[in-house]
Amino acid sequence: MLLTKHPLVVSAMLCLLLSMSKPSFSQSNKGTRPKVGLALSGGGAKGMAHIGLLRLIDSLGIKIDYISGTSAGGIFGGLYAMGYTPDTLKKIALRINWRRVLSNKVPLNQINIEEKDEYDNYMIEFPVMGGRPRLPGALIEGQYISEILNTLTYPAKHINDFNKLPIPITITSSDIVNGGLVLQHKGSLPMAIRATLAIPAAFAPVYIDGRLLVDGGLDRNFPVQEVKEMGADIVIGGYTGFRLFTEKEIENPMKLIYQTHAFRSVEDSKKQEAMADVVVDFTQALTGYSTADFYQNRRIIEIGENEARKFLPQLIKIAEEQKKYPKETTNREIKDPKLPVTKISYLNDKGQPLNLPVMEQFAASRLGLKTGKELSVKAVNEGVADIYGTQFFDKVYYTFENKGDTGLTMNVRLKQGKPGVFKASVHYDTEQSAGLIINYTYRNILLSKSRLLATVDLSERFKARFDYYKFINENNRMWLKASFSYQALQNNSILYRLISDENYYNNMMNTEVSLGYSLGRSSYISLGVSHENEAVKRGPNLFKRFFGEGNDIRTLYSHSNQAFTLLFRQNTLDNLYFPKRGNSLTIQGKYMVNNKLSTKVPDADDEKGKLVYDYLNPKDGLPGNIARFFLNETFVKRINRRISLNASATWGFSYSDKYGFNSPYMYENAKFSMGGIDGRQDLAQASFIGLKKGEYGVANVTSFGLALQYNIRGNLYLTPQVNVGWENRGLNPFNVAFNDDYLLGYGAKLGYMSFMGPINFAIAKTNGFDRNPWRMYLSIGFKF
Repeated sequence: MLLTKHPLVVSAMLCLLLSMSKPSFSQSNKGTRPKVGLALSGGGAKGMAHIGLLRLIDSLGIKIDYISGTSAGGIFGGLYAMGYTPDTLKKIALRINWRRVLSNKVPLNQINIEEKDEYDNYMIEFPVMGGRPRLPGALIEGQYISEILNTLTYPAKHINDFNKLPIPITITSSDIVNGGLVLQHKGSLPMAIRATLAIPAAFAPVYIDGRLLVDGGLDRNFPVQEVKEMGADIVIGGYTGFRLFTEKEIENPMKLIYQTHAFRSVEDSKKQEAMADVVVDFTQALTGYSTADFYQNRRIIEIGENEARKFLPQLIKIAEEQKKYPKETTNREIKDPKLPVTKISYLNDKGQPLNLPVMEQFAASRLGLKTGKELSVKAVNEGVADIYGTQFFDKVYYTFENKGDTGLTMNVRLKQGKPGVFKASVHYDTEQSAGLIINYTYRNILLSKSRLLATVDLSERFKARFDYYKFINENNRMWLKASFSYQALQNNSILYRLISDENYYNNMMNTEVSLGYSLGRSSYISLGVSHENEAVKRGPNLFKRFFGEGNDIRTLYSHSNQAFTLLFRQNTLDNLYFPKRGNSLTIQGKYMVNNKLSTKVPDADDEKGKLVYDYLNPKDGLPGNIARFFLNETFVKRINRRISLNASATWGFSYSDKYGFNSPYMYENAKFSMGGIDGRQDLAQASFIGLKKGEYGVANVTSFGLALQYNIRGNLYLTPQVNVGWENRGLNPFNVAFNDDYLLGYGAKLGYMSFMGPINFAIAKTNGFDRNPWRMYLSIGFKF
């Protein structure tokens, strides 16, 4: 107490404390430059604050000699060690589609054409083991993030020793089976980074050298000790780690669970912080942000730079001290030696030989790469996407081994998916009511390289579909498919509504066998033969009859036929719902033979029934065999970050071998139809705003559509749309059949992509049908 009264003593103590707060360079040996290490913590999205620190370090000209990183620190530390500048890292962080990273989904255009209709079209998906659905091991397998990491680190693919990077780096992970910290100095850089960001239960763990690894933050979230052991004399640290929640905050059960993990990390990080010379602690500045706030990336990077500037004096001292030593001429940029790939091996996700010759041949044919030459990252990624796009594997990624002068060995690691998957979703719309869609998909059943699919829609408008396909040739592009479908849907035809106010239903049952060939990931051509049955019924639907709500059902119209179909389909859309780029093209030629028709004469006092009968019954006899042609193209062009232009065109015509192009009568299933705004439409249907799905059916059709999709924010979209269409006479799509009698529809829809699926609310107007032509439409959930 007495000492504090003397000003000289107080000044001396302050100077001592100040000197202790600054980095010391006394550890340098024999006049050599002190080695500076950089330790970067984990923190999820908050880890992007490290980019701000790196920008300041680079602007001061500080040379970093060693790096250690955990989780997010491993990502940005690893890329910085390769030679990426902080400005480039910022561009990368802002450009990455974090929503896709966190959704476990790749763009639809990376899924093969045989699987596009089923991909990302259910609310929940569970693997089936022992005959029962089970919870998945992790929410995110990480196919998309692995592609990003492999692409960014491709110039360093020949480096298997991280000490040979421009800046040596140690990446931390944790052994989730045996426990303990695992330091990664060697191997595949992208796989090491992928392992350190594998947050348990969120991202799937990664096998490296026989150990199952997850996020290094479990054992060491702030790896200061590790960078000192590498040889660092001075350590600069960036800490974005845990903030302990308050008593009020842990009333949230998820935060309570998070807190139990945080204690250990916080205590260890305090010990690590004591070993560092400069610690930029972002914790308080990022209090309002979570580890999942990737959409706040720009703001987090800005906060990181602002916080780092508070330590400018200490960082300047390091920079000035380094200038006292001779300038080192080191190349921070990796030069790819462009070595040839001399061998391609196929391994399981544990890194062991696949030992499945059929699936290895299947993967090799889809990869489509040849050895003995240099492989570009684009070619490799395309091949890997082609394997993953078949959906026979849960994950496909690759590593390289440097064999010296002989070149590189590429290891393609394939994670075999569970044979069976249970999927489900709920849906509702104002046209076909509500329902529960249940799907079971089983692969490689009965025969290898095959898929069995069973889907039912439990609703008033019951639907069911079963199909089985198998690849049958060596290049695994040709497939044989057998399918069965049944639908009992509300009849939306405008003519029925004008004629009668009773309930009419369309029942359709089709069986088909087809031979197809995939021309690429996004297109195929097929030839099919089918047996088709259709009926128009009046009375309670199948669902109500099943639950005993009446059996007064009358079949007014019944038609069957066989058909031969030639079909071409192309789909390069990036998303089935709310696409921003790509196209969807359908061209179908169909020949319907052996047509059999029966109609039921209504009761004498059933005046409305008579009108329906007159419409359904051919007065001049059956039109005979029918030849049809249908073309529909939807083209989506991204204008800027928020706006996409959607243009569509439809053309279809029918030819009767009895009446030619202008038959006075046409079977119901031979007609083309317009109506609906949902992303999924039946074959030979054209979207048309203001009309119910399938509301306007004609023998020959032409329609055009134009829509402007505006991404308001996040998953919210506003889309004004206009459609025009008509029945054309014969082959000429612009020859309107009835005195310029055309349909015009216009309106707008508000859409949101939710966890339940797309939600669409539309208000639109179509000329000619209703006294009050403005209509509203609501749809929730994925479509069958």
